[in-house]
Amino acid sequence: MDHRLIAADIDGTLLNSKGELTERTLRAVRAAIDKGVYFVLSTGRPLQGIAKLVERLGLNDMPYILYNGAMVVMEGETIYSLTLSPSDARLIAEEGHKRNSTMICWSANALYSEFIDEKVIFYKSITGVEPIVLSSLADIADNGITKFVWYDGVEATKSNYRELGALYGDRINIAPSRVDFLEFVNKNCSKATAMQKILERLSIKREESVAIGDGFNDLPMLEYAGLGVAMGNADEKVKARCGYVTDTCDCDGLAKFLEEYVL
Repeated sequence: MDHRLIAADIDGTLLNSKGELTERTLRAVRAAIDKGVYFVLSTGRPLQGIAKLVERLGLNDMPYILYNGAMVVMEGETIYSLTLSPSDARLIAEEGHKRNSTMICWSANALYSEFIDEKVIFYKSITGVEPIVLSSLADIADNGITKFVWYDGVEATKSNYRELGALYGDRINIAPSRVDFLEFVNKNCSKATAMQKILERLSIKREESVAIGDGFNDLPMLEYAGLGVAMGNADEKVKARCGYVTDTCDCDGLAKFLEEYVL
């Protein structure tokens, strides 16, 4: 069956490990679009954080999956959005304080933090958004928090993922988006749910869709799509649950898949 829509993660998938969009990947994505394929960025980033990629790839007319599925934007319109409940947002803030995590959150497309340190400065650099400093992120829980991010060391992120997943996985969607980012969104949000909203809006069958990614936060859409493609740099547990494994992000794995199976 034809691949009419391709949803792709950004970091570790579309971009290489240095955060670069290679010329080969750029050409392959543009060629797929020219062929009539919908190319959907599916990311934990906010709208501001994908602006440069949208412009460079020529995706202005394409849908976007943002905040790990907590928001979907199509043609400048937010067609789907869910925030954390105030009680869950306060719980995440409380647990983060217990673990001395660097916490960042998004509310109404604005970025908030409780202080500015090297980690917050780095996060600011990859999103292009200046954080608003609050005494406590719990103070805006009632405003509707789209996504919480804990930025810790690799081992701390692994242990927090295991522990928090066991404690609260039944009420909050918790997943790492990078080896050092643990992200929290509404339990009913996922990249798969967001992908479903887009397919319904575009009248495209699930079987005609492809999802490509490398992280545990990509798993819902990788399993939902007609074909799930894991990057060669993905965890073995992610690869095991996909129908196809391509090369790594540093060897143009996404471009290689497009060249062989789409173009």
